[in-house]
Amino acid sequence: MTTRASLLLSLSLLGCGAQAAAPIHAPSAAAAPVPVLAHSLYSKDPSGSLSEGELQTILSTAIDLQLPARVGVVPLAEPYNPKASVSITTRHLAARDFAAGITGSKWYSQISDVSTDLPNVGGLEGLRVIAARYRVRYLLLFSQRFDDATHLNGWAWTYPTVVGMFLAPGVTVESHGVVQADLLDVRTGTILFTTVEPVHVKGVEWMIGAGRSHKTAQDAAAAVGAKALAKRVLTETEALVRFADNYAQEKAKVRIIPSPVQAAAP
Repeated sequence: MTTRASLLLSLSLLGCGAQAAAPIHAPSAAAAPVPVLAHSLYSKDPSGSLSEGELQTILSTAIDLQLPARVGVVPLAEPYNPKASVSITTRHLAARDFAAGITGSKWYSQISDVSTDLPNVGGLEGLRVIAARYRVRYLLLFSQRFDDATHLNGWAWTYPTVVGMFLAPGVTVESHGVVQADLLDVRTGTILFTTVEPVHVKGVEWMIGAGRSHKTAQDAAAAVGAKALAKRVLTETEALVRFADNYAQEKAKVRIIPSPVQAAAP
């Protein structure tokens, strides 16, 4: 009996020691890798439509931000529309004032001017096709718009005399506008950000030649706005990279933009 009691006591002590040595909580399994969107799910037509399943997939997956990278600057007559005819002035602004402002950035290793004269289906998918021909990872879409607010001013009372048309500056030329840039991820068809720079034009002109003077003033204001817009783009890019870095928490070499919709924890 004494021997049996001693044996039971020894086994009990060994069991307690094993339990004390074991961790209180079992180690958690390694976190599952974040699903990354690797291609565009939008329809290959100007509408770029999505099914409900494709929409949910896009919202539940991340995007790998691969910067620095080559980028193409695309002048557009209308935002996101590569089919519309682009004026020489807009092309000039995009190449001279906007693209020059981001050249030398640490995030854009090489800047290429991009022409929309290449065949494309239109819309964002058409832009992706053009980008593939240039073999650029991202596109910066540049556009400008003005709302004309030209009107007659107090000097217009002299116009009935006819002579007043030639002597009095009776036309106030005015415009409110924006220059706009959109960063397109060519791989997935995602717009990573849009930024705008407001521009304003106002002056008084004689009736004859007022339209020409107004257009010259708009072009000058847009050139100044394009340079300011380039600085905004660099600021937005810096913020985007910082956001991805903070999410990665220095654990991954690939920068990840997290999905906007995440499953709730059980």
